[in-house]
Amino acid sequence: MKKVSVLVPVYGVEKYIEECARSLFEQTYGNIEYVFVDDCSKDGSIAILERVAEEYPQRKSQTRIIRHDHNRGLGGARLTALQKATGEYVTHVDSDDILPLDAIALLMAKAEESGADIVTGGYSEWRDGKATRYAEPPQMGKEKYLKALLCQNIVKNRIWGRLYRRETLTENGIYSVEGIDFSEDYAVVPRAVYHSRIATVDKNVYYYRMDNNTSYTHTISEKHLRSHLRACQLVADFFMTVADGSKYRKAVDIGIANAFRCLADSNLDAAIADETLTYEPGDRICRLCISMLKKRRWVKTADFIYLAYRRLYFSIV
Repeated sequence: MKKVSVLVPVYGVEKYIEECARSLFEQTYGNIEYVFVDDCSKDGSIAILERVAEEYPQRKSQTRIIRHDHNRGLGGARLTALQKATGEYVTHVDSDDILPLDAIALLMAKAEESGADIVTGGYSEWRDGKATRYAEPPQMGKEKYLKALLCQNIVKNRIWGRLYRRETLTENGIYSVEGIDFSEDYAVVPRAVYHSRIATVDKNVYYYRMDNNTSYTHTISEKHLRSHLRACQLVADFFMTVADGSKYRKAVDIGIANAFRCLADSNLDAAIADETLTYEPGDRICRLCISMLKKRRWVKTADFIYLAYRRLYFSIV
């Protein structure tokens, strides 16, 4: 039985960590390494985690808690977790979320059956103690899926709910980046997919909590948008350097234009992008939309053009 490392960043989740930990320790799959990273959490999260682990002696022996000496953010915590992992496969779990008890078994069965480097499962939203909407994994070829990821907001760029072959990530330098805490998924997933054979399992393998209003995905600030722009730059740089990156250039451009939509929606100065992004889209329609959004003129028209263009592009790729 191959070892799977479950990578969990921990910060300020004392309300949720017990439910998360129990769902991890009660997995039906046996050979699991749990790597929790304490990112200098100021509440009782780690004490609760340690108390719960005492109730699962076998799982406690498979558990490591890595402690940062200073807060390094979500990107830094995910980076540490992957660096410390020893499993042949890894999976990311946010410490306020929950796994169905057969999640890792389902993902590993598909990995062994298919030989894939990344296996993506379905997920359900979790609200008020129960599962709600189910989102099935995308069913499309790798090239189209990668373009959908790069366009942003067509399919979800989620680092969780997937199983990754660790060697594929480490040998290709696909790590989370310290300082990219918002859109840290986008900084990793397209690069990982590019280097991987992919497969899906159309079963629920993750419960994504929707009622934690303190999580990164529920608060948008200038700091978060700067992080998103850094992720966009990182991904653009990557696809400018790989051998066949030109066929993904338009999708990258569409994704960059989407970042400017986020700036406009948040009423933040477009100068933020000029300070963070050096990449310049080559696509004329994307450049037009970005120009309109930066000037805050005809924003609704720019949004209409952008969405229509993205829809047309994705319908023909």
